[in-house]
Amino acid sequence: MMFDKLRLKLTIIYTGIFSLLVVMIVTGCIILLGHSVLTHEKQQMRDLIIHEGEEYVESGELPVSNHSIEVGRELAYMLKPGSDEVLHDQVSGSPVAQQLFALRDKWPNQDRKVKWLTLRDANDRLWIYIVGRDQIMDGTASAATLYMFKDLSDYYYEEQGEVVWLVLMSLFFICCGAGIGYYLAGRSIKPIREMFKRQREFVADASHELRTPLTVMGIAAEGMEGDTDSKFSEFTADTLKTMRMEIKRMNNLVAALLSLARNDAGVAEVRLEQVNFNVLLEQTAGTLSILAQQKGLKLELQLPPERLIIWGNRLRLEQLLTILIDNAIKYSVSGTVTVSALRHNQQLVIRVDDEGIGIDAADIERIFERFYRVDKARTRAEGGFGLGLPIAKIIVEQHQGTIEVESKKAGGSCFIVKLPLTMQR
Repeated sequence: MMFDKLRLKLTIIYTGIFSLLVVMIVTGCIILLGHSVLTHEKQQMRDLIIHEGEEYVESGELPVSNHSIEVGRELAYMLKPGSDEVLHDQVSGSPVAQQLFALRDKWPNQDRKVKWLTLRDANDRLWIYIVGRDQIMDGTASAATLYMFKDLSDYYYEEQGEVVWLVLMSLFFICCGAGIGYYLAGRSIKPIREMFKRQREFVADASHELRTPLTVMGIAAEGMEGDTDSKFSEFTADTLKTMRMEIKRMNNLVAALLSLARNDAGVAEVRLEQVNFNVLLEQTAGTLSILAQQKGLKLELQLPPERLIIWGNRLRLEQLLTILIDNAIKYSVSGTVTVSALRHNQQLVIRVDDEGIGIDAADIERIFERFYRVDKARTRAEGGFGLGLPIAKIIVEQHQGTIEVESKKAGGSCFIVKLPLTMQR
């Protein structure tokens, strides 16, 4: 599961990078294509207006034909030099005459200038005109001021089709890139997966191998402590007590490592049953109340009068409660540890509040990481390994729930667990 999420993240990153490159290339192609068309048409318009002016001077032929006017493909408008008096109007007969004259102030106001006009006719059809202006010269004198209009709407609609085609091709390549990214992500994490597998196998094997000698050592230490016939010195008795405590500590570590190893291997089966959570919490708190009393703490339970029945694994839920309550006791010097449970929106909400040292905001993000300890000196002295909360999170996830923490430095902590009362099969 962990590697599947990592592979998915890497695939998203690879696909994102590839998609960005494709989008940049496609956008660049569209811009270059558009710029090429615009540059070409501007030059064509300059050449056309000069050519039509020369023909007009030589033969008196008007710039455009009646058919071009009727369909609005090319239009011309001629004024007397230096005035607004019309010599020839080849615009009024076009389908967009009214719209073009409404944009009269946007026509080029200098010779050899080219502008773009965008308008819509009565049928809401888009028209895109390139408009050029120049003086028709008869020798050294100006014969007329000529405005030429050329419709480039077809280019626009063709460009739309090309853009759609490019977008579809981009989507195709992005899909191919996603497949390639998924493959490369798998190749990238393969060494990590193998290393993690070997590490997991080593942890599981080492934990299994350690259980037997630790059990034997624990039994031997207890037997020696109970040997009243032998006269051990005070130093030897203290050493035996220390050994027994460390053996117990190592047994707890081995049990935690085995639990994590089974979960990583996907063999930690969770068998569900109906659990009376009220009874389970009372029993667990009763067992841990001795630890609270030894530290001078008060362990308080808050349970509703109704029975809280949950589908879950009794042993795993007991382990979850033990971890959370034990942590609350461990990190409290004085005050009260409050454990509450209630039903809310088909969920079992468990809260474990303490008045302990609290947790910094920077540490909250990492407390569910394996072997991470907020106060390393205190945790080591209390016998912790930094594995309790990671195991608690695994148990919560196995029950399809969530766990979060609210805390502030020197202000206590509150762990909140939300479990569905009925799990999805």
